[in-house]
Amino acid sequence: MNWAVASLHFDPAPMRQGRTFFILKAFLHLQFQRAAQGAAEPNEYKSLMKPTAKTTDAYFVATGRSSARTLKAKLYGLGKSPAGDGDRADSAPALPVRVVSTVQKTELVPQIAHVSASECPPINNMGENLESAESETWSSICDEDLGEVELVMTDSGKIKSVMVRRPSAAQTCVIDWINFSVLEDTWFRTAREHLITDDQIIVEASRQLEKIFGFGITSNRGKGMNFYRDSWVLGDDMGFVCFGGQRSTMLITLTGQGCLNAVAGWEKRLYDFLSKTAIRPTISRIDLAHDDLAGAYLSVDWAYQQWWDSCFSFKKGGRPPEIQKVGNWDRPSGKGRTLTIGQRSSSKYCRFYEKGKKEGDKLSLWCRCEIEFKSTNTIIRPDVLLDPSSFFVGAYPCLAKFATVETPARMEVKARAQHITVDDSIAVTKRQYGKYIRVFRALFGDKETLDLITNEDENAFPKRLKPFLSFADTGPAPVHVEPPPYVPSFFHFINTVPSFGLNGEHGFA
Repeated sequence: MNWAVASLHFDPAPMRQGRTFFILKAFLHLQFQRAAQGAAEPNEYKSLMKPTAKTTDAYFVATGRSSARTLKAKLYGLGKSPAGDGDRADSAPALPVRVVSTVQKTELVPQIAHVSASECPPINNMGENLESAESETWSSICDEDLGEVELVMTDSGKIKSVMVRRPSAAQTCVIDWINFSVLEDTWFRTAREHLITDDQIIVEASRQLEKIFGFGITSNRGKGMNFYRDSWVLGDDMGFVCFGGQRSTMLITLTGQGCLNAVAGWEKRLYDFLSKTAIRPTISRIDLAHDDLAGAYLSVDWAYQQWWDSCFSFKKGGRPPEIQKVGNWDRPSGKGRTLTIGQRSSSKYCRFYEKGKKEGDKLSLWCRCEIEFKSTNTIIRPDVLLDPSSFFVGAYPCLAKFATVETPARMEVKARAQHITVDDSIAVTKRQYGKYIRVFRALFGDKETLDLITNEDENAFPKRLKPFLSFADTGPAPVHVEPPPYVPSFFHFINTVPSFGLNGEHGFA
């Protein structure tokens, strides 16, 4: 073992500062000791080449350095960093410190949002905070992460964003769809009594909805809908009412046809109902629509170019939202094209489509923009009912250009769609059945021909034309104005409250 003894006398100055010198010195020292005792075997020294945790910690303490594991633990507040690495760890800036300073500088986080201090752990890549479940704070909030949004915390502790709002000088859009739910105790409050059966609740809901929209609940659909046990028709196919089996709540859906035909001012009446009367109201979906009947400034090609210019993203240089082209874009056939922005399952989804061509006019330039908001990760406040235009222009940066553009009135839109649909229906009938009608006129005459080919049901309407023939006062009578069911007279033999006399006699007064 003379080579081991001699190796202890070489000059280690060139490699004194490295990790290799420390390991080599420890290896040679232990090998020298075992060689002196004569009990060392070659295989026993192989394990000495791999540094153990104790050896590594001793090296860090001797050199004053910090390992990557201990430095990461100190930055994120996890575990207990070893003594002696405090000076080295303090020189590395922690991510929450940078984030908090950025937020305070830009002042984009509202007062209601809580930004944690630097010692709070950050949010992981799954959007979950690394703190315990009891904690209600969240961190790592800056404009780069969130864009131009406002955050609130729900009662269940979930963080949601609020719809972005920008000033609008014109009536830029109209409401084209809305879903809202209320607790069934709401109808107890309006009826001023405790309702027992589901039919009583439906009758009271129909009475109140007629005051808001101009039409109530008309018939039972005989099946469930939207995970509710039962569903009813609202007005003359103006929407749906779902009730039963969902934590004592009722879901009311007002479709595009219902929004178009409801009595004017229904938005204000619904806002008053949700903010003053309803118990635990929630707007789960609302659609805002803008129409350009002449196609002067709005088209699917314009929307596609805006997407290429990153005008649908608040974050500069960020990944643009997903798009999908529907229809024949390479060779337009006149059936209409559609461009969708975002994902249907997300909280915000946008559609641009050629509305006139969809109704049947191949030469129409009428284009519509619809934005669908859902409460998946967004709070939809009732204020959108009073001022939908400010939320429409705040949805995407490119829509801010429409802040001074008036959208056509609902009746004007309905009239335009009606003319297009009627003309196209006549063309379809002439193309498919015109030859038969010509022969029938020659054989039977005009009156007899019309009597032969006309449907005998006076209430029958083509499904395509029915939306233009339905109004708030059409359709069957609502359930709350129907006459009560007939009750035979022998069920009324007791019509007074029992009384008990002072002398102990029992009977009826």
